[in-house]
Amino acid sequence: MAESERVAILRHAYRCWVDCSGADRNVWLDLAADDPVFHSLQTEKAEHPLAIADIYRGRDEIGAYFDAMERDWEPLSYDPQTFIEQGDEVAVFSIASVRAKATGKTARSWVSHWWTFEGNRFVKVVEVFDGTKALMAMTPD
Repeated sequence: MAESERVAILRHAYRCWVDCSGADRNVWLDLAADDPVFHSLQTEKAEHPLAIADIYRGRDEIGAYFDAMERDWEPLSYDPQTFIEQGDEVAVFSIASVRAKATGKTARSWVSHWWTFEGNRFVKVVEVFDGTKALMAMTPD
């Protein structure tokens, strides 16, 4: 079966993200609709010790997510494994490795992104990853 346009767009974006080692946030922002929402870990920042765990609304707030990632984490590898599309949604399952800049510890985890599209622009992304592994990497010995 031929790959859909949305899956092809996402596959290309993930490849660009890997190639730039996570340094170009425009890989994602260029795919965003006018008022995008990015929901990381499905928890509010005040209730969770991971700074990136929050709901980001709009391009500026999503930019703040990338600021936090750049401040706290060094990307080591990112390997998208599976793309599943149903209607206006695409789920992407990846394996990522990062190093916490504060401790030098690494975390390796499955990361899932659940993309909701209008046309070929995303309106919402829900990110889920192993917060325990991330928290352990951020915690000094």
